[in-house]
Amino acid sequence: MIRNIKEGNHPKIGDTQLAVGMLTFAKPYWKLLLFSILLTGCIVAASLAQPFILKVAIDSNINGLFDPMLSVQKSKANHIKEQLDQKEIPYKEIAILDDTVYFRLDPSAASIEPDAGAEEASILSLKNSYYLVHGWNKGFNQGERYQLNHSHTKIKIGGYSYPITHLSSNAVSKFRTNDYQGLIYLGLLYFLLITGSSICTYFQNNTLQFTGQYVIYDFRQAIFLNFSQLQMSFYRQNPIGRLVTRITHDVESLNQLYSQVIVNLVKEVLILMGILVMMLYMSVKLTLICFLVIPVIGVVTFYFKRVLRTSQRNLRMILSKLLSFLQENLSGMSVIQIFARERKQLAMFNDLNETHYKAGMRQTIINSIFNPSIGLFGNISLSLLVWFGGRNVIDGSITFGTVYAFTHYVRQFFEPLRSLADRFNQIQAALASAERIFETLETKPNILNPVEPKRLPEKVNGHIVFQNVWFAYQNEDWVLKDIHFTVNKGETVGIVGATGAGKSSIIQLMNRFYDHQKGIISLDDMNIKEVHLNDLRKHIGIIQQDPFVFSGTVMENIRLNHWHVSDGDIIRAAKSVNIDSFFKRLPQGYETMLGEEGTVLSAGQKQLLAFLRAMIADNDVLILDEATANIDTETEQAVQDTLRKISKNRTTIIIAHRLSTIQHADKIIVLDKGRIVEMGDHHQLLRNKSAYYHLCLNQRKGERVKVKI
Repeated sequence: MIRNIKEGNHPKIGDTQLAVGMLTFAKPYWKLLLFSILLTGCIVAASLAQPFILKVAIDSNINGLFDPMLSVQKSKANHIKEQLDQKEIPYKEIAILDDTVYFRLDPSAASIEPDAGAEEASILSLKNSYYLVHGWNKGFNQGERYQLNHSHTKIKIGGYSYPITHLSSNAVSKFRTNDYQGLIYLGLLYFLLITGSSICTYFQNNTLQFTGQYVIYDFRQAIFLNFSQLQMSFYRQNPIGRLVTRITHDVESLNQLYSQVIVNLVKEVLILMGILVMMLYMSVKLTLICFLVIPVIGVVTFYFKRVLRTSQRNLRMILSKLLSFLQENLSGMSVIQIFARERKQLAMFNDLNETHYKAGMRQTIINSIFNPSIGLFGNISLSLLVWFGGRNVIDGSITFGTVYAFTHYVRQFFEPLRSLADRFNQIQAALASAERIFETLETKPNILNPVEPKRLPEKVNGHIVFQNVWFAYQNEDWVLKDIHFTVNKGETVGIVGATGAGKSSIIQLMNRFYDHQKGIISLDDMNIKEVHLNDLRKHIGIIQQDPFVFSGTVMENIRLNHWHVSDGDIIRAAKSVNIDSFFKRLPQGYETMLGEEGTVLSAGQKQLLAFLRAMIADNDVLILDEATANIDTETEQAVQDTLRKISKNRTTIIIAHRLSTIQHADKIIVLDKGRIVEMGDHHQLLRNKSAYYHLCLNQRKGERVKVKI
């Protein structure tokens, strides 16, 4: 059964089916995709490491001066090191003042009781000066109450008094020595991460673009191949503009999916997962506070998923109609101008254009709501972080570096969500296009090659038999009814009849552009349905009433697929039908570019060109479908002479409007309303004074046949 792919009529294809189909096309390039994903992993790792490096730089180096310490006499330093190692307490030896060694501890170790011989210590910044506090290292924040004595030798914190020593700038520099070195290492590491990430991004983008182009090439090739195998009835039911949309706009949407969305989607998901892990590692409380808005985002995304898909489908449908209208009207512009329909067609175009505009605006409005909403939720999350994290920094329960890193991670977290919103739009557009593409690819031809085709000989006799053939384009609305006739080897047969009698349908069946429903059509006693299509069609040449001219040179249009034919043979054939002189008058002669649909040729010249195609193809069976309808009388005589020569010993079937072109035929078949009403040669039929006789009498103007009774 023929499938009509008119928008809105095709069945919905599930997202899983679409995903499998798209992955199938990407499978040959899995190595490139895998390489892109590996590069993505490197990029993600570099992105996640950068805020953490800043946290370490702030907490351990910039603010590391204020971390808890242990002070011990130089002679007992090794003993203290052994004890700290045994207890698995992280530390760094940072300074030696006089005879005292200072070990910096992790803030989490501040509550550990010092061993014998060691004393707690810390550095405070008070009134723009630095002080070393002896016997206290529990941490200090600017909001905590303290009291200095007049001589600045003691400080009272939390009800306890501790001796302090003012530190000179030289002493502070000693405590800062490791911090300076650490900042250099961290800065270098940060720079390397940025550089490495940029290099990976460059190669990833190029790899993705290459992969996308490869896949899209395969898609276009598959669609065009499928189009070339579909029967003529498919093109009767589907406007060309709509089919062009499949292979251009719809495929381009998939290009965005393969070259930008898929791997970047993996990247963004990995970033989200990585950020979640890093944030939970640094602070569970802050993570939960920041992610309070996630459920709301999930609900909003689920809602917009359906709205966006529907919007994309509608937009694509309207675009397809618009392109079909354009293709049809641009091709028929001469008719529009002849009948002065410019205003009417413009009004119809404006209606379609306005509908497309409204559909595009609706999608824009949806995106303008969806995308900023993700940013809004991100800002709300950041506000919660500033409020809750800031309080905890003041209280001393969380370090400033942690909150600072969190601000980066929150921004990084919602940036992929914003990107996912854009990706979501691209995905919906791609899925809407993929539905149409795969629905097209699933449209299979109903004129098929047999499983085990029979082979025709290299040269066929051209013995054709129609045996009780019935044919209808739709259901049982019969166009041909019980057709029965025989064409013997080398005969010339004419087929005539009124418009709609079924003349052209007969030749459509012979070449299997359509398949008959009843009866048998045979070529050299072989059922044509048992022969491979290409094998059948290479033996049958057709000259159509409205020949198609491709964009290309004259030589290319005449030769088509017959590359073995020399230019000299083509020129000799052109001379035989009196068209050689015209081609030579063209700017570049036979190398002149004809342009789309042969715009430099008249209707008659196009028919002569089609005649040349059939001549050089040297088919065993030649069919002319009103092939001389647009040729002037003088040229027609030359064509008739050539036709008599090339039809000698060749089976020739002529569907004629001008009855003068078939007077020499061995047999003339007269059709009326799908049935054969008369058969015989020209003189026999005239003597019968029946259907053919009356056709001859009704001939008018320049194509009137001289009736001899």
